[in-house]
Amino acid sequence: MEDNKLKEFMESYENSTTSNIYTNIISEFGDINIFLDSRGKILQIKTPSGSILKNLSSWVNKNIYDFLTIESKEKLNFHLTSLSDLSQSSTKWFELNHISEITGEFPVKYKGFKAANKKNVILIGNDLSPVAEIQKKFVNSQLALEREYSRYRSFETKYKALIEFSEEPLFLLDGVTGKILNVNDSAAKIINEKREKLVGTSLSKFFNFKNNNEFIELLKSDEIVKNFNLNKSIRSKTNFNFQSSIFRAENEVCIIVRLQKENEVKVKENELNNILNKFYDNTRYGIVFTDSFGTIKYVNDSFISLCKIENQQLLIERPFSDFLARGIIDMKVLIEATLENGSTMPFKTQLTSNYDIKTNIEITSTKTSNNFEDYICFLISHRPNESESESENNTNENVVSEKATKKIMKLVGSAPLKDLVADTSDIVEKICIETALKMTKNNRVATAEMLNLSRQSLYVKLRKYNLL
Repeated sequence: MEDNKLKEFMESYENSTTSNIYTNIISEFGDINIFLDSRGKILQIKTPSGSILKNLSSWVNKNIYDFLTIESKEKLNFHLTSLSDLSQSSTKWFELNHISEITGEFPVKYKGFKAANKKNVILIGNDLSPVAEIQKKFVNSQLALEREYSRYRSFETKYKALIEFSEEPLFLLDGVTGKILNVNDSAAKIINEKREKLVGTSLSKFFNFKNNNEFIELLKSDEIVKNFNLNKSIRSKTNFNFQSSIFRAENEVCIIVRLQKENEVKVKENELNNILNKFYDNTRYGIVFTDSFGTIKYVNDSFISLCKIENQQLLIERPFSDFLARGIIDMKVLIEATLENGSTMPFKTQLTSNYDIKTNIEITSTKTSNNFEDYICFLISHRPNESESESENNTNENVVSEKATKKIMKLVGSAPLKDLVADTSDIVEKICIETALKMTKNNRVATAEMLNLSRQSLYVKLRKYNLL
C-alpha cells in the first residue's frame, strides 16, 4: 500500500517543484526522510513529530557516509549506483546502521527514489531501533539461557561421575513415592538387577517391606545416620544394612541411600575393633578413660606401668588428678578445654607415680561418649627431647636470673635494704608470672590458679609487665 502511494507521488514530480514533492512525501511516509545530491551530501532531513530520532538537523550539508558504519557505506553505495540506471526510479528496501554522537548507533530501513531532476535522491526510512532493542534482549536472554544450560550439564556430568566413582552401592530416591531416581552400578549388582529396570521402581519392593510408606518414613526419620536391617531380600537371602540422608533439591524432596550387606558391615566393624583393641593393649602410650569429672574408668597396661602400680583395680574409680604433678589444676584445665573444644593440643606436665617418682609427659585429650555417658580419653606420652628442652629452660632461667642479679647489684648502696627489696619485688613477680605462663603453655586460666590469683588480677599484672 505504501509503495502505491509513493508511486502516485512520484508521478507528480514532472508538474511540481522538488520542495513541494519532498514536503508531500514527508507528510505521508517515514520516520526519517533524507534528500541527497548525487555525491551523498544531505540537502534536507526531516523526522516527524514524536519520533525518537531527534536533533538530526546537524547532519544537513554533511555527507551521509560520515554517519554510516563501514558495511552500511558499501550497501548505500550499491543502491545509489543502481539508481543511475535510467530505467530504475527506486530501490528495494535496504537496512543501514547510522552512527551519531548524539543518538549512538541505530538501524533504519530505507527505500530510495530518484528526485524530479533525476540527479538527487530521496531516502524514506523506518526506524528499526525498537525492533533492534527487542532482538538484543532476545539474544541476551538466549545467551543467558545457554550459559545456565551449560552449567546444568556441567553439574550433571560431575554428579554422574561422582556417583559412578563411588564403590559403595548408592540409590537416589524420590522422597515422596520412594521410587528410584538414579542408582550406580555397585547398587545394581548387589541386588542382581539392571540399572534401567531399577529406575522408576520402588526400592521397598526388592525387600520384605510390604508397606512402602513405612519404608519411606524409616528412611526419613530424624536421625542423621541410621542402620537397620531389612530381612530376606526378594532376590537373595542376604540381610542388608541401610544408611540414608534426606535433602531438598529446589522443590523436590530426595533421599540418598547407601546399601551394605550385613556380613560386610560386621566384618569391617570387627576388623576396626580388633585394630583398636590391639592399639589400646600394645601401644607405648598410656591411655586413660575418665568421666567428665576426671574419675578413672579404664586404663591400659602402659599407663599402669607409668604409675608403678601392680593391679589395674587399684586405679579404677580414683581421680586422675592424683597422678598429675599439679593435681587439680592440671585436671581442671584439661577437662574444661576438652569439653569446650572436643580435644586439646599436647599439654606438658609431670606424672607422679605410686612411689612419688615424677616423669615428664605430654597429654592430649579427646571427648567421646557411648549411649549412656560422656568420657574423656587421655593419651599420655613421654615428653620428646626432654633433656634438650630442660637445658634450654635452665639456660633461659639462668639468663633471667643473671640479669635480675646484675640490676639488683647496681642498686646496692644507693638506698636502704628495705627500699631495695621493695623495688626488686617487681622483678621477682615478673619472673614468677613468666615461668607460670611457660609451664601452662600460655593458658591464662591455669596460670591464675597456679599463682593463686583471680583472673582479673592476673590480667592487671600481665598488662603491667607487657606480657599480653
